Amino acid sequence: MVSVLGAARALELEINKTPVSQIKDEIQRTANDPFVIEKFGVFEKAHYLARARWASRITLEPVRVALYQMTKQGGQLVTPIEENWPNQLFDLSNHSPMALWVLGDPKNLHKLENSLSIVGCRGASSYGEEATSQLVEALVAKGFSIVSGGAYGIDAAAHRSALAARGNTVAIMAGGVDRFYPTGNSDLLKRISQTGNVLSEMPPGNAPSKWRFLQRNRLISALSQATIVVEANWRSGSINTVSHSEELGRDIFAVPGPITSPQSAGTNRLIADHRAQSIVDAEDLLQRLGASSASISADQLEGLSSIETRVFDALGFDTKDLQEICREAGLSREEANFGLANLEIDGLVVRRGTAWAKSQTTV
Repeated sequence: MVSVLGAARALELEINKTPVSQIKDEIQRTANDPFVIEKFGVFEKAHYLARARWASRITLEPVRVALYQMTKQGGQLVTPIEENWPNQLFDLSNHSPMALWVLGDPKNLHKLENSLSIVGCRGASSYGEEATSQLVEALVAKGFSIVSGGAYGIDAAAHRSALAARGNTVAIMAGGVDRFYPTGNSDLLKRISQTGNVLSEMPPGNAPSKWRFLQRNRLISALSQATIVVEANWRSGSINTVSHSEELGRDIFAVPGPITSPQSAGTNRLIADHRAQSIVDAEDLLQRLGASSASISADQLEGLSSIETRVFDALGFDTKDLQEICREAGLSREEANFGLANLEIDGLVVRRGTAWAKSQTTV
C-alpha cells in the first residue's frame, strides 16, 4: 500500500478502516503496474494479516507527539515530496525511508549531492584516525560533504575532521535524533547539528537497537556517491554498509592496514576479495574519484533524461561492460547504448575498449 499510495494515504485509509475492496480498487487505479495486486497473492488475506499485525500502531497520536518533540528540539520533518529531500534516497526504491527527522537546516541536505560516506570500527587505532583525518581534509577541500554514523572511532574522527576543515558533515542516527547516541559523542553531535545535519528515519523517542543500526546503514550508503572504509574488523557493521553500497552500485574504497592489526582485517579482506578499491593516500582517492572539483555539478545532471540518469548512476570510475550497465540500470541494450552515446557527447562518460566509466575529468 505504502509503495503505491504513499505513507500518508495508506495511513489515512487504515485509520478510517476503509473496506479492503475499496483499498484494492484504489491501488489498481493508482499503480503503473497492472499486475501489482497479484504480487500480494490473495490480497484480502494479506491485508487482513497486515491490519491485524499493525492495528495497535495505526493511530495519529504517536505522530502528534513526535512532531511536538521535534518542534520543541528545533528540528523538522522532511518528506519525499519536499524540495529538500535528498533524491539519492529514491535509489532505495521500496526501501526508501518514509520521512527524515532532521536537526539543522534542511537546506543543507542539498549539499549531499556531492558527498562521500566514511565508516569504520569503533575501536579505531591511531593509524585509522590519522588516515581518516588526512582523507577528510582533502575531500572537504574539494567540496565534498562527509556522511557517517556518529559513532565512536572512525565515525567520530570523520565528523571531527570535517568540522575542523570547516566542511559540511551529516550524522545518521539509528534511533531518534532526540537521543544523541552514543552519549559520549553528544557534544560532537550537537556541533554537527549547528553547521550540518543530524538525521534519522526513526521518530523522536525511539532508542537505537542492533537491527536499527543495520537498517540505518543503507541510508549511509544511499546518501553518498561512494563509501570509504578506513578500518574494520570482519564482523564490523561497516561490512554491512559495504553490502548496501554494492546493491546500490556505489563505488567502494578501503584503506589497507597491517596484516597484524585486527582493525584492518575487514578492510584488507574487502580489497583481497575485490569488493573495494585500495587507496594509498588522499591524492590516490581523489584521482580515483575523478575529482578535480566536487564530482559532477548539479547543473550537468539536471538536463539528463531519465535513461541517461539511470545509465550514469549505474557507472563508477572503474569500467563496466554493457551487460553490467543494463543489469544495474534496469535497461535494455538499446536504451543503455542510447544513454551512453548522449553521455559521451556531454563528456560525462568515457569508452575504454568495449567498456564504459564515468569521466575522470568532469567538473
